[in-house]
Amino acid sequence: MRQTRARRRALLEIVTTRAVGTQQELVRALAERGFRVSQSTVSRDIAALGLALVRGRYVAPPAGPPEEDPHEARVRGGLLEVRAAGDHLLVLLTPPGEAPGVALALDALGLPGLVGTVAGDDTIFAAVESASARDRVAARLRRLARLRGKAR
Repeated sequence: MRQTRARRRALLEIVTTRAVGTQQELVRALAERGFRVSQSTVSRDIAALGLALVRGRYVAPPAGPPEEDPHEARVRGGLLEVRAAGDHLLVLLTPPGEAPGVALALDALGLPGLVGTVAGDDTIFAAVESASARDRVAARLRRLARLRGKAR
């Protein structure tokens, strides 16, 4: 997550200090600053930061970058319930059709203790490293999604 924030700060600085008109130029400019990224990563960053192509040049939105991480926003908007299922598993419930997107966002967040996710249509299995990691991840997800209660 720190890497993403640092890269996005660098990206904003690049577009505000020089004329850059293509995503490949942004990839090269970021590489000059030590960030090795693909064009698809730059594309996601452009969307997350709300950059626009104006007169052939990327520009930052007038209000600056969004305050909330888009992955956190995705989890917040799609997570309905968090349930414990043994020491190494959480079952996460979402509205129908939302589980794949929420699972991708969870994986992208890189929460400590979260090993990986498997998504169905409205259910996500989230593997965790241990029972204590399960409790930490569950608490973090509940705070993020503004849910109440303990793992069941």
